[in-house]
Amino acid sequence: MDIKYTYEEFFKLAIIRLRDTSKSSGIHSVYSGFNQAFREYFKEDPIKVTQQLATEGKISIRPVKGGVMIYLPGEAPQKVQSGKDVLGKILKKPPKDDGGLIEKVLTEILPKGAKKFPEGFLRKDIENSEMVEINLPGTPLQLESNSQAVISPKRYFRYEARNPSEAKYIIYSHEIGQKKIRIPKDNFEVLKAVTSYERYCNEVREQSFSRFIKYTNDEEVSELLTKELQQKLGLKAIISP
Repeated sequence: MDIKYTYEEFFKLAIIRLRDTSKSSGIHSVYSGFNQAFREYFKEDPIKVTQQLATEGKISIRPVKGGVMIYLPGEAPQKVQSGKDVLGKILKKPPKDDGGLIEKVLTEILPKGAKKFPEGFLRKDIENSEMVEINLPGTPLQLESNSQAVISPKRYFRYEARNPSEAKYIIYSHEIGQKKIRIPKDNFEVLKAVTSYERYCNEVREQSFSRFIKYTNDEEVSELLTKELQQKLGLKAIISP
């Protein structure tokens, strides 16, 4: 043996020359004879070196019966997802175990916590005399289709809002059990608060999705995690497509 290969060169040369691409893109560390050949060439234990190169990303490995499969970087087969994760994708539900990603992303994009509506989007100096109080039933509320009215699910309650912004203001600020809501008399103040809140919600969604993509490299999972984060924060903004 005239040429003395480095560990990385030896591994890559072995993979290319020993593998049977009709069966696999890698080689078995034991059954291919690789480990024994490594010992004879380097007079060292191949297991430690294999782990080291895998950690450095110079090769890829997958545990199998009797040893590991060794691959060139990026050629290892993808890990099979668990049945629960696949079912979550089918049913459009977030993964049960997100590895703490939601909390991690929340800390990154909202280190001081989320802003609440309406208090976080109104003028700080707005006075009581500039507000009007509306009585509500305490039930869930929703927007009536093709109108600017706010209704209860069975339509026992119906409030005809002054404009679409006021209707949204009620939906965004209302909580189940709440019987009264205070709304600015000035329509422009209502519009500013609603518009600012919708912009804020959209920014939170975009930033969280971007970070989930960074950590998962999976658009589908990132969508599910973004929806879970949105529910966790209680974001209610109705964003037009």
